[in-house]
Amino acid sequence: MNNNYIYNFFKKAIGIFQKNLFLRNIKGIMYYIDNSILLFIKKPKSQSHTKKKVLIVYNLAFGDGVIWRCSAIHLRKIYPQDKYEITLICQKGINELYKNDNTYDKIIPIDFNKSTINLKERIKNFKIIRNTYYDIILDPVGIFEMTTNVLYMNAAVGKEKIGLIDINVDQYCSMKKINKIYNKIIEIKEPNLSLIEYYNSFINGLTNKKIDITAGLEKLKIKDTKIKLPKKYFIVFPSASVNLKKWPIDRYVELAHKIYEKTKFKLVLVGTNADAEAIEEFKSKIDIPYEDFVGKTSLNDYIDIIKKSKLVITNDTSAYHIAVVEEVPVAIISGAYTYEKYVLYNFKGNDKYRKPCIIVKNKKCKNCNNRCKYLKKDDNIWPCLNEISVSYAWGKIEKLIDQNYGGNYEHRKTA
Repeated sequence: MNNNYIYNFFKKAIGIFQKNLFLRNIKGIMYYIDNSILLFIKKPKSQSHTKKKVLIVYNLAFGDGVIWRCSAIHLRKIYPQDKYEITLICQKGINELYKNDNTYDKIIPIDFNKSTINLKERIKNFKIIRNTYYDIILDPVGIFEMTTNVLYMNAAVGKEKIGLIDINVDQYCSMKKINKIYNKIIEIKEPNLSLIEYYNSFINGLTNKKIDITAGLEKLKIKDTKIKLPKKYFIVFPSASVNLKKWPIDRYVELAHKIYEKTKFKLVLVGTNADAEAIEEFKSKIDIPYEDFVGKTSLNDYIDIIKKSKLVITNDTSAYHIAVVEEVPVAIISGAYTYEKYVLYNFKGNDKYRKPCIIVKNKKCKNCNNRCKYLKKDDNIWPCLNEISVSYAWGKIEKLIDQNYGGNYEHRKTA
């Protein structure tokens, strides 16, 4: 079973679950299935060590990981290196994101996605997570449903397990089960925090010490790519982690032509093989110069290509978060489903950074956490995303271009 098949299956499965609230609410059955599996996986025993062992379970994808990193660099203020050994378990493929930091002593990549549909992979992962008894196990992702992070915390073995709950949003899992898994729950009391403030609240909640952990963007530690790039180029990223979040390809095509007509920047396509289906459709419909690096880059190259671009257009938060952190002009075309947390970047001190362009209809029903009450059975994308027209998006993007380049687009053929 190849990785593309697994990713596409996973993406379709997530879409089915997000459209069907009944399925989302009953997936807690995995708690019982896992407990049956765990009966046959030996628990590690507590041992004395010169350093206390800390485990962080972080199953989220690349984009969220970029923002988690901005907060995680503060962990050593709480768990100094001479007293604590910190291990990070993260999604396979994004471990490169953290390797140049001094935050972690060990980074263990596992395939969380594959383990949702492959029992053999799940058992392998549980054996990895149960290889060591930890003094402290941290779950910064947050408890909302019986999601992967919660289930893997259930599998891990340690003295203290610490989780995070935003009390401003409804919970869709049994608190009785949650209290069996976690020893301590950090509560977020302030509503509508941005993702970086959300993570900072978790880290601040780990200690009673007065330490300085404030929201702030942290540039990524990467090397210059050896890939030859155009002198001036823009990126359109028409893929999405879930099909419900994918703005129609034809609208991206129209936008791309408008951008090229105005700037004469060359179009660059970038992404993983998992994005290839959406990008192939996009390529088949465009009639402007482009270069295609899809599936041809390392994680470092992917970041550097975004970092050096003149403009990024996306509805995927991985490219968005990279561009925001690196202060690249970026426009995100998004629904309002997780508006404040994942899109807005509204935090104290954000005036120090370049502002992203947010193309969204600010609905009264915003921040529904992907539980849309207006979604119809035959809808292929979220209604609030589908409401965004090309003319509405272009009005904001054209303004973004003018603000950043003031008409200086160098109207000539680029390299």
